Amino acid sequence: MRKLLLLIISASILSTLNSNAQSASDTTDNYNLPWPAWAFTHWIWEGEGTTQSATQIADDYLAHDIPVGAIIIDSPWETGYNTFVVDDSLYPNMQNMIDYFHSKNIKTLFWITGIINIDVQPLYDSIAALNYFIKQNAGSGPAVVNWWKGDGSIIDWYNPDAVAWWKGLMDPILDMGIDGWKCDGTDYYALQNNYSPAMGANVSRLDYSHHYYQLFHDYTRERLGDKRINMSRPIDNYGLFDMGGDFVAFTPKEICFSCWVGDQDGDFGGMKDALNNMYYSDQYGFLSFGSDIGGYRSDEQTYPGLGRSKELFIRWAQLGALSPLMENGGGGEHRPWMFDEETTNIYRRFARFHTSLIPYLMTEGETAYNNEESLMQFFNKNDYSFMLGPDIFVAPILAAGGNVTVNFPSGNNWIYLFDTTVVKTGGTSEALSFPLSEFPVYVKQGSQYDNIINDPGLVSSVQELNNEFEFSVYPNPASNEISVQYAVGSKQDAIASVYNSIGELLFQLTINNQTSTINIATLASGVYYLHLQTEEGAAVKRFELLR
Repeated sequence: MRKLLLLIISASILSTLNSNAQSASDTTDNYNLPWPAWAFTHWIWEGEGTTQSATQIADDYLAHDIPVGAIIIDSPWETGYNTFVVDDSLYPNMQNMIDYFHSKNIKTLFWITGIINIDVQPLYDSIAALNYFIKQNAGSGPAVVNWWKGDGSIIDWYNPDAVAWWKGLMDPILDMGIDGWKCDGTDYYALQNNYSPAMGANVSRLDYSHHYYQLFHDYTRERLGDKRINMSRPIDNYGLFDMGGDFVAFTPKEICFSCWVGDQDGDFGGMKDALNNMYYSDQYGFLSFGSDIGGYRSDEQTYPGLGRSKELFIRWAQLGALSPLMENGGGGEHRPWMFDEETTNIYRRFARFHTSLIPYLMTEGETAYNNEESLMQFFNKNDYSFMLGPDIFVAPILAAGGNVTVNFPSGNNWIYLFDTTVVKTGGTSEALSFPLSEFPVYVKQGSQYDNIINDPGLVSSVQELNNEFEFSVYPNPASNEISVQYAVGSKQDAIASVYNSIGELLFQLTINNQTSTINIATLASGVYYLHLQTEEGAAVKRFELLR
């Protein structure tokens, strides 16, 4: 009989993940796929940064033992929008910064759009004179759009001379050996400004978008190789409409290896907006996508200094870890350790778990890509439950409190990730409550992946994988004390160790093979693990404490 999904991972596996979890991203050549394995690592970014702040945030994640696979250098990094000239007052020695990240096995992407602002002179006027901008109609000058970074005009990607000139702007940044671009969505302004002077005709907004994203994808790989990828939007209705399809599609499906849905509020409503776009991205057939953990926009009035609640941030991080792209950044505070230690520990655990899924996501991603399907396949828009690949079922928590009705997919039994003794029957529904440290994640019973899917952060200090003897813990749930009974050796003592749900050792004591009572009155409500070590082996049990 196959081993079930393991709840507790050995320290030997943990040691490989703790070294920035880069073993997977460094073995991309093991997969003959159109995307590299680092697409499925943990990505971070900050808005309006500097060399100092960018290196500091990456170092801080690593110092907290949170793996980082990629960092996005967001706007502004240029002297203007979009000159492709590094602003040395913000990023002195940009090459050194990129090299530093690469020395840490962190890939580097640069934010960009396909627009030139009118205040970027004399560049703007010279390009306008060459007829390189999209127009409103044949008789007008360049169409000027008001976007979130000023007033500017979008490039005519149908003009081969304009494209060649744009590639020349890209070259100095590509020469630094970057790993990709975060291509933001100014292409959507072609919805109303759609006359291409080069074509002598109006063009469709979707086709215009495809030209924009394809250029960055193709030319970056032409210059730097096939292990480069870009971050861009799949379906994104910005929360304005409940709709998908061509009208709100952006990137060509064939190159959507690390897409993201963005610009949500930092609350549970914003998370549902993100899930709505993910749902439609699945319907459209985009392979891989995620969302800004915690939301892009912040609410400083309600949550001064943080911009969002701790609970929302944790629940969104858990959702991010169960998405193909796990990325964290946006307005307000997004650093887990700035919330508290519990947030940091939970975030670390789920970032490690996400990293451990890379072999699964790569293998199942190939099948999904060939079938023009998504790695995330949603059941509906009511609870936004979904399959991550064929074997992992997720029911997102959509509101504060941790309560959710889980509708288990029919046809299989489902093993709870956080307690493999809990098996749910497919086709049933159950109202469940989850502590902050856990999330509704279930693995198909008998999955062929039960030997590689694991949660390396659940109880990182407990080294035992399989119980080598049986013992009982009761009552469970408990209130002030638990009784422990085991049957190995007539007079054999055992070392009893109590761990919390994030793997921290709380206390130890010695018990004998008779029924023993352990006082837990000083512990808070939550999930705990009791580890027993005897001369004959070791075993572990999960118990809950309810006040």
